[in-house]
Amino acid sequence: MNPLNTLRRLRLAHLLLGMMFFYGIEQLFLDHYLHNPAARGYVTIVYAAALVLFDVPAGMLADRFGRKPCLLAAALVQILSLVILGASQSLGLYLLGSVLFGLNISLFNGASQAYLYDWLAGQAAATRYAQLQGGMYAWWLVGAGLANALSGVLVVHGGLRSAYFLSVIPGALALPLLVSLPEARKPTEPATIWYAHLGEAWREIKGNWHLINFALQFVASGVVLLTIGEFGQIYLLSFSISSVTLGVYWAITAASAAGGRALAHHVQRRPRLVIATYCAVLAAFALTQRALGIGLFWLLYGLNEALSNVAETEIQDSASSHSRATLLSLVSFIGNAVAIPVILWFTGYYQAHGIKAANQLVGVAAIALLLITLLVRPRRGRTTAPVTSQPGLEKIG
Repeated sequence: MNPLNTLRRLRLAHLLLGMMFFYGIEQLFLDHYLHNPAARGYVTIVYAAALVLFDVPAGMLADRFGRKPCLLAAALVQILSLVILGASQSLGLYLLGSVLFGLNISLFNGASQAYLYDWLAGQAAATRYAQLQGGMYAWWLVGAGLANALSGVLVVHGGLRSAYFLSVIPGALALPLLVSLPEARKPTEPATIWYAHLGEAWREIKGNWHLINFALQFVASGVVLLTIGEFGQIYLLSFSISSVTLGVYWAITAASAAGGRALAHHVQRRPRLVIATYCAVLAAFALTQRALGIGLFWLLYGLNEALSNVAETEIQDSASSHSRATLLSLVSFIGNAVAIPVILWFTGYYQAHGIKAANQLVGVAAIALLLITLLVRPRRGRTTAPVTSQPGLEKIG
């Protein structure tokens, strides 16, 4: 298959799988049907726990049996989870749907990242990974932004459940695109039993201070995403906005995230600048009590995606091919395991003291962790250099 066609199909699949119309109005659904002020916390904890449970096994499956089968399985699980979420009448059923949605994310993220890196390596273009992965995820976020912008309108005309059931359509459309993708090159090393494979990934992390440095940054950005980000709709609703406005505001959030991903490769060689800017915006957001905080929230969301992309690219670059998805999943596992007790605390604290006070304390903790990573001088990223060895790939932006 023509390299340009492969990348275009992968981009379109990301766009379609990102078009989840329920993202922009999920908090309204929880408030209306579940009538539990702690529902947001329960859903986020269960989702993070699903990531903890499935991240490493999903990465190992992608390494042992191929990236493409995991991508297809992710799309099928996503469709099933949407049906369960949309049909939920109780918190228990919604939590089951959240577990399946977490399984979908675990299967898709590790496999898609490893697929792109290995496929580019097979095209002698691995140095384009930072740019193309940022752009790939940006397409996913563009899909989310388009869906978010329409979610409020869907609620007005079709009800809250329609946002979930209509999300099945783009998920189904993504399936033939994933089927048509060529499998990325397979590792040449012999397969190992699962615990030896996991142990090898862990040994790659231990003692590699460059990798540990960026793993800490990846963890910090993940914790912020699962607290300040996941509870962001509660923050926006604290300014007394309508359902249509909430959908539009969440679409802007997705657009900011897409921008952060798409532009991250430009600052890949300046990780300290990314951290300094991120910390400054996070501090400003945590200290702001007025509506200006909404704008800072959007900016923070974009910077969080940029920081995550920079860290994830360096982790990819440090991993061997046959354990790449497993190593990424292991780092993600650690981040989500750290996030679960933080989410538990965050839920109780925001209920007692308000969402803005909870955001402040998470912001302080994240800034402290990120400042620690500055003590390790990172090497310059290798994934932004231009490549001309593969005809056609230089046309991809």
